[in-house]
Amino acid sequence: MKTIKIGNLKVSLCQHKGDLPYERFVKFKQYAPQFWEKMDSPLFESYWERFMDHYNKAEFMQAGLIMRDYKLAIDNAKNSFDAWGVCFVLITEVDKKNFDRCPDDEDVKRTLELYNKEGLMSDMVAESVLAFMKASPETFTDHLTHYALQSMMSEMQG
Repeated sequence: MKTIKIGNLKVSLCQHKGDLPYERFVKFKQYAPQFWEKMDSPLFESYWERFMDHYNKAEFMQAGLIMRDYKLAIDNAKNSFDAWGVCFVLITEVDKKNFDRCPDDEDVKRTLELYNKEGLMSDMVAESVLAFMKASPETFTDHLTHYALQSMMSEMQG
């Protein structure tokens, strides 16, 4: 964990999934697929392959959890919050003691408003969230691969 500055705030930033309490990590994983434009994107293929791998090994509980994470991500897409912002809030705290609890929608909204008031920049959000994901490749390899492909396609079109 490291400390960053957002305006006058000193904010604790998790750098790896090992820094993050489990409940926050689960919520982060549920929002992460929303970084891509469509929930029926090629990322679904990655979820499906992981699901089938566990299913074919008769690991039904693990298979179900993979699809549940994807379904929750789809359900959360209806939320008015930007997934990047939610993930950033989940890996940061102004007061380290607050890491023990997982923020609800109102907490996320208040925290984003506070950060924005202090001058939060979109680059900081994306860089922090991507660095967190890169530090936990065993969990986010598919996400990072699809993000890189999407970025490359955007650059080619632009």
